[in-house]
Amino acid sequence: MCMTAMLPPLMLPKPPSSPFYQQVYKKTDGEWHAQKSKDGSSRIARPKKRMQRCSLVSPKLIGWTNISAEVILKEKDDVVERKMAESGVEPGGKYQTKECQSRNKIAIVVPLRNRTEHLKVFLRYMHPFLQRQQLDYAIIVAEQTEGSLFNRGALMNVGFKEAQLLDNFQCFFFHDVDNLPENDGNPYTCPEDGKPRHMTYSLSRWNNYKPFPGWYFGGVTALTANDFQKINGFSNVYWGWGGEDDDLLRRIKFHKMTPTRALDGFPSLIAMARYKTLTHKKAEPSPIRHKLLREYTKRLKSDGLKDLAYQRLALELKPLYTRVLVELQQPSKGKAPARS
Repeated sequence: MCMTAMLPPLMLPKPPSSPFYQQVYKKTDGEWHAQKSKDGSSRIARPKKRMQRCSLVSPKLIGWTNISAEVILKEKDDVVERKMAESGVEPGGKYQTKECQSRNKIAIVVPLRNRTEHLKVFLRYMHPFLQRQQLDYAIIVAEQTEGSLFNRGALMNVGFKEAQLLDNFQCFFFHDVDNLPENDGNPYTCPEDGKPRHMTYSLSRWNNYKPFPGWYFGGVTALTANDFQKINGFSNVYWGWGGEDDDLLRRIKFHKMTPTRALDGFPSLIAMARYKTLTHKKAEPSPIRHKLLREYTKRLKSDGLKDLAYQRLALELKPLYTRVLVELQQPSKGKAPARS
């Protein structure tokens, strides 16, 4: 009998088109894979032994951390980058836990402009934080050019679209650069479909950690890829500070989803969902945000991922993150509104 007839059917995986992940795509997941040898001929690769799934609660957690930006910034960049690379962080800010098979594959999307120092603190703090939770993750920074009013919602949409070109992420954490979780017991795990999660239960800067009311959905939010597409992402019309997070919550409720909070149902653990806020100058507010909020239902189907308009000016795989520099545009109107 021909031995090859006894082999299971070949699985022919289609690797992501981006060269960012093609280099790491050759992993096996317990299936048979067809690979090409150097001479171009096909060969059969035996599957690697499947790793055990990571435990629901990581054994690496250390609990609460006293966050000090000054201490975090003490080490030189090259030293930090070397240590991060040794810990497993790949170019583009991608990490895959080696001890076990992670239960979650997440993308951290960070909107940015003129926050170089905050970003440095964020990256140095968040990489070890996420690694202790044994997550597979990547950090994508969507950076807006100068000249126009800042648009947080549109940048979140940019980060989502660009991340989808990089890998197949289960869920997305839309994360302000100045919000740092103080306790690694605050789970950066994927929420269920239909249950978007608000992570920032309380912030150091606002009312000294007093819990936010239920109508607040800003700071850090987590949604599955399915849910984010279903609600058409963030609105793109909020130029200037404020409004886009309130609009997001309205979209979630309109689509009959249930907004949740980190550690819901565990009142004794709520303190784990506290965030340290890095100080910064408040951005120029959107003068028409309240009017836009009142009219949000008129734009639900068109305003968001479907009409997102931007020009990508740079895509860089930095040692600790993927940088996407974009010039935002207004759909059908061309240039974004200028700063005053």
